[in-house]
Amino acid sequence: MKKSVINGLIGIVIMASVFSCREQIGDRPVETKPSGPRIISLSGMLTEVLYDLGYGPDIVGVDATSTFPGSVTDIPNLGHISRLNAEGILSVKPDIIFLESAQGLPDPVKQAKNAGVKVISIPATHYLNNAVTAAAVIAQELQTDPGLLKNLALTVSNDSLRLNQALMGMAFSPKVLFIYARGAGRLMAAGKNTPAAAIIEKAGGQNAIHSFEDYRALTPESLVEAAPDIILMFETGLASLDGEEGLRQIPGIAQTPAFKNGKIIAMDGQYLTAFGPRAAKAATELALKLRGE
Repeated sequence: MKKSVINGLIGIVIMASVFSCREQIGDRPVETKPSGPRIISLSGMLTEVLYDLGYGPDIVGVDATSTFPGSVTDIPNLGHISRLNAEGILSVKPDIIFLESAQGLPDPVKQAKNAGVKVISIPATHYLNNAVTAAAVIAQELQTDPGLLKNLALTVSNDSLRLNQALMGMAFSPKVLFIYARGAGRLMAAGKNTPAAAIIEKAGGQNAIHSFEDYRALTPESLVEAAPDIILMFETGLASLDGEEGLRQIPGIAQTPAFKNGKIIAMDGQYLTAFGPRAAKAATELALKLRGE
């Protein structure tokens, strides 16, 4: 994908006028339009973007990370991308599959492609305008209303301005340790170059782990080294430990400044780290929580 093409499309997004007929789903405008290509989305971020571009009615299959908006639960869920099967994909008779480039091309998706299904891999970043860039790529593949493209871009821009205003009120940058949990037996700390580290930094904090990249097993030693002011988790992760009392049982947790001071934050995982249309809004919410509001 040539950079100039993407930049040109984003320019169209900003300049286009709203002309579509739309209806409201919650607070998210969605175009009322006839049935189009049958779409599978294998990314929660891309699913949100597709909804904002008016393609919700055309999505016939999603992956396990597609949890927003609420109406997505009415769409067949094909499971986690690592556990797809070609039969399930082909059973919904898709015309096109969207997924993120970083996900690679799983064998079941390759089989669908060999069967004639168009497959589009979209680059994703940890920038707040990630959804706008993804929308521009989608617009090259599908006939997309420029009014809805503009609406998405303006929403992201306005949310980013609100984030900047929230950051102006932060007196210091707290050390934040993100813990990924799926029960006490599966605990991982987020290192550098992770979505968790990126959203922490955009919210005015500093990631507490600098000694490694990606996610690694959480150990008492890493907790002592991190000495976090705040512990950040997904709501589902904290629930898997039976709440803060269960978190206390993890060796070393109770000795951290974060736990001693009751600084535990839990947020929806997809909202927090997908870097979709709501990324700047999630960063603003996190920034306010880091400030204690």
